[in-house]
Amino acid sequence: MQSGTRNEISKKAVEAGKKGKTDNKSNSPAETGLNFAILVGVLSSEVETREIQDRGEVATLQVRVMSPDGAATVPVTMWAPPAWLLAAGEGTPVLVVGKVRRRFWRTPVGATGSRVDVEATSVTRDGPRQRASLAKRADAILASVALTPLPK
Repeated sequence: MQSGTRNEISKKAVEAGKKGKTDNKSNSPAETGLNFAILVGVLSSEVETREIQDRGEVATLQVRVMSPDGAATVPVTMWAPPAWLLAAGEGTPVLVVGKVRRRFWRTPVGATGSRVDVEATSVTRDGPRQRASLAKRADAILASVALTPLPK
């Protein structure tokens, strides 16, 4: 069990990420797996927020993504959302970077409920500079996977 406050743990995780280190024995995405989600779309509704005791503010947004076979709406969760996102309205173009998560909870009648969403690490307004920056980040992550030998 880790000791320290959530903020201390988060700061340590951020610093470790900057140094390319994690608590895992292996830092390679090819060895540890890769859960990396990118969404390019528009908000399909107003952003909803709520306060979670001891964790802070969480935003829930719905991102509509177009594809050749139609549109899909993807639920996104973001902790400590930026102010601009809270003020953004339906139709705002966004870029979301995060990871796919499946969340479980117990319903009032005792059944287990679940939902799949993207837990965002970053949400920005969509634009040419933002897409170029995102492409560089994605290329670096994917290159690290491609260059790492598969485990035996």
